[in-house]
Formats: sequence, structure tokens, C-alpha cells
Amino acid sequence: MTKRKKIIIGCSAAVAVIAVIILLMVFVFDTFGLFTSEYKLNYDKYVKVGDYKGLSYDKIKVSVTNKEVKAQIKSNVSAKATTKSVKTGTVKDGDTINISYVGKVNGKTFSGGSAENSNITIGQTSMIDGFTDGLIGKKVGSKVKLNLRFPKNYSANTKLSNKKVVFTVTINSKQVTTTPKYNLAFVKKYTSYKTLKAYEASVKKELLATKKSEKENEVKNTLWNQVVASSKVKKYPQKQLQYEQDQVIARYKKMAKSYNLSWSKFLKTYMKTDSKSFNKQAKSYAKSVVKQKLVMHSIAKKEGLKVTNKEYKNYLSKLLKEAGFTEESFKSQYGQSIEEYGKDNDYKTNLLLQKVLNKVMKYGKEKSK
Repeated sequence: MTKRKKIIIGCSAAVAVIAVIILLMVFVFDTFGLFTSEYKLNYDKYVKVGDYKGLSYDKIKVSVTNKEVKAQIKSNVSAKATTKSVKTGTVKDGDTINISYVGKVNGKTFSGGSAENSNITIGQTSMIDGFTDGLIGKKVGSKVKLNLRFPKNYSANTKLSNKKVVFTVTINSKQVTTTPKYNLAFVKKYTSYKTLKAYEASVKKELLATKKSEKENEVKNTLWNQVVASSKVKKYPQKQLQYEQDQVIARYKKMAKSYNLSWSKFLKTYMKTDSKSFNKQAKSYAKSVVKQKLVMHSIAKKEGLKVTNKEYKNYLSKLLKEAGFTEESFKSQYGQSIEEYGKDNDYKTNLLLQKVLNKVMKYGKEKSK
């Protein structure tokens, strides 16, 4: 999914997403903002933090089955598959092929009816009925003539509706994927292990670690929800509240600009709302964000938790590595440095929140079953 597709959500969907963020708090906040830059808050003046010590949670138990280990190994093997284009063989259902074609209606070409070196996947790429099926069983390198008819209600071009069409298709090549076999040779080539048993044990260990981490995050989220719910805002710092509201609005206005739409048009088309309603939602969301930030910073202050520049730099480096980026490749893809991206997405607050949640969990009591 492209970045653009991710941000196109309707009003109800947007509210749902916001609700999930508020309730689950998967280490996400809006811009770090005024709490640490423009002024220092006396948090006790604004919030009474609920109990965050001694909260109970269910005992963390995780296990991994042999079936899960096999599935992960299969996934690891598939990840090493290679694909190349060949100019031999025949076309089968599911194949990805490269074609060039010319379409004619009454002996004349028409707009959008021809293409050069176009990649399509048989059974998946959307073409008019009979186009992709008509290529199944044909040899790569051959030229195929398809006598077809456009649908009666062809919305892409109503002038072509129900018209007979002849496509002359040249099958240039097809992609062939080769997946390695899972055996000792595979393990020695792609891992540092010398035996199948050692490799499979490492896969199981990684799966256990992943499951445990996910379970711990669930516990932290649950505990955090309890802390926030039991905390009371005495009064909202108005500057911060306005700041958070402005941040939400600015972010969506940036989206509108990326679509070359006016603000009102964007809200109507993609958010299914108007400016007044959106501002009301933004204000409500801002209150939730401010409350959580007040609670987080208050606990961090009480516990002496801070994020050093070194920790933050290492955190960003780790994120880059885990995502498979270098600083250069990241900037090339996203048009900004990881530092700029981290600032826009408030990764520093995320890191501080992790510290707070770790502390809350450390103070917690595991229920025994």
C-alpha cells in the first residue's frame, strides 16, 4: 500500500483510528511540542495522576508449536526466492507476463487500446473478459489475436460499450520464480547455523521472543489505559491544547494540499465532514492527547525518566536497521532525513513513553494462575 492510500480514510474511519490510538496507546503521540520546548509545566497543577504502582496483570505465558516453526521456515525460504524473465515456455494461470498489444474497433485503433511492454498477471490483472484467459496455453514469443467484445456498460469509455474489438497481443516474456529447497544446504548458505536442528531451534526462539514482546506490549497498553482512566485533569493548559488541535488540523491540511484540493473540498470528499465538525473532533482528540501527555510527563518527572540524545540517536539507528534502510536510502524514499521524520512523528516522545510503560509494568504485580 502506498503512503497516499494509507491516508485516505473517511470521517468514521478516522474517528475509529483515533479511538484505537487513544485506547491502545501503541507508543504513538502527536508532535512532542510545547511540553519540552516552549515552557515547562508544573504537572501537579494540571493533573492528578492515578495509581501507577502495584497494578496487577495476568501472568505472561507464550508457546510456539512445531506447526508455527514450520510455517515460519517456509516463509523464510520463500523470502529467498528469485524471479527472472524468460522468453520460453507457455502461459499458465497465475503467470506474470510482459505483453505488447494493439486493439482495434472496426479496423481502427482507439485511445487506451494499445500498450508496449505491459506487465499483467493472468487471473489477477483486470482486463475485459476473455483477454487474459485467451493467453493461457499460448507460447512465449508468439503473437495472439483475440476477438472480444466490450461489456454493455463499459464505464471506462462508454463509446466502446458492447463494441466488438480485436486485440493483437505479442507475448514478450514471462517471469519465472525459483524457490530454494529447505535443506542443510539452504541453512548453510543463508544462515550462520551448521545443522537443521540448530537453525530450527533458533527459529523457535525468535518466535517465542516475538510472542513474548507482543504479549508484554498488550499488558503495558492495558496498564496504561488503567493509569490514564484513573487520572484526573484539573485543568487543561490552553496553549498546549490549542497546539495539539492545530497539529491535527495542520496534518490534514497537508494531506489536502498533496491532493491539490481546497480544505473544504478535501473534508467533504475524503473525511465526509465539514470544517466545523472536523474542528470539534480535533479539539476532542487534542484533549485526549494532552491528558495522556500530562500523565506521561508527570510520571516521568516523578521517576526521573529522561531520553538522552545518545539514546534517541541509537533508537533512530535501530529503527532504520530494522526497516532495512540506510540514512541515504531512507532520505531518498521519504524525502527527509530520519531525524526530520522522527521529529514529525514524535519518536522522542514514543521513546519516553516506552520508558514510562516499562516502569509501570515493573511496579506491577503479575497474577499467578
